[in-house]
Amino acid sequence: MAIHTAEAHDIDVRIDEAAAATEALARQYFGEAAYLRRDIHDDRETGEEKAVFEVHYCFRDPENDFGRLAALHNEFINVFARDTSPDVVGHVVLMAIPSDAD
Repeated sequence: MAIHTAEAHDIDVRIDEAAAATEALARQYFGEAAYLRRDIHDDRETGEEKAVFEVHYCFRDPENDFGRLAALHNEFINVFARDTSPDVVGHVVLMAIPSDAD
């Protein structure tokens, strides 16, 4: 039981560190108003729950400036995958918010 608790604590610490690093990177790319929300999503294929980092940031007109938005997302994801792990990219959701309010 103590080993299981220690492993769970280690995973929680690693998730906390990854969240902090993700939020810092998001602020570099999307501005200081960017923030991270941790959530749990159900995998429709397996039925398992997985931790997801939702990066929320202000982008004034995502529908009409989609080309720049897509390029910004690609650049962020490429750096994120390089600095962390390509396996983790599936746990990141980028959410453009039209104003500073969520």
